[in-house]
Amino acid sequence: MPTAATRVKARQVTILDVIQASHDTKRFRVALGAKGRILGLPVGKSIIVYAPNPDECVRTGEWNGRADPDKGQREVDRSYTPITGDEVDGYFDLLVKIYKPGTTRTSEDEQVSWTNGGKVSQYLDSKNPGDVIEINGPRGGIEYLGRGMIALHNRTLSAKHICMLAGGTGITPMVQVLRRAIRDKADYCRFTLIYANKTEEDILLRDVLDGLVNEGKGQFNVVYTLDFPPAKWKEEKGHISAGLIRKHFPPPRRKSFDPLILMCGPVPMVELACRKNLLALGYPSQSLVAF
Repeated sequence: MPTAATRVKARQVTILDVIQASHDTKRFRVALGAKGRILGLPVGKSIIVYAPNPDECVRTGEWNGRADPDKGQREVDRSYTPITGDEVDGYFDLLVKIYKPGTTRTSEDEQVSWTNGGKVSQYLDSKNPGDVIEINGPRGGIEYLGRGMIALHNRTLSAKHICMLAGGTGITPMVQVLRRAIRDKADYCRFTLIYANKTEEDILLRDVLDGLVNEGKGQFNVVYTLDFPPAKWKEEKGHISAGLIRKHFPPPRRKSFDPLILMCGPVPMVELACRKNLLALGYPSQSLVAF
């Protein structure tokens, strides 16, 4: 949680519009207060959304059958990466997966049961156009500086080719980076994205990604892979694997740490399907960056 000193800087913003992006994901358009005003968020960083800790959680000290991860605080927060940047003014968009109580499957095809669901995602799910939420930021230790350069907490990496591995709503920081790079005519860094989902209906921002492919004119390539593809599916099938990475990514070059690989998605996907396979293929750990 932010300290009291930073918390007082939280800003109230109004929700302009809410769209159902998929069966379990919503896009929230949030006003910045005036036309011409831009978000000004460093590319790759996220904003903080505040919500009250549910009374049941504060009372019992438990959430989803475990000890409350927020330790009974009256207010909780979560980070979300906007899918728009300074190319728009007067608003920004958040893409949020709504975690409701019930049984679901993770990106690793493991069945999990949510007794309560997600605190902040369900809080946002209850919001309608005209409602007010509180935000803060920026948060995060990764920033795309442009032209193949990524700034981390204590170092800066540079690459001529950036590869991306994303699952579900992990696509959000990737879209932010891609929009910045492709719209900078002096950014010659190449990008390859492998985007994993369960079904075709789960693919988020597909129109945006395909539009960036066309806009990039060879600078960007996207590969879709599905756990449960439809009969006429012509792209990749299954989880992110060593074979899939080897097929679509350039090989590692240890001396220059090129390509650089960005990862975002559920922890099991990032650590097992992505990081473990990448290391086995010879990509140096220094070149692997997880949002």
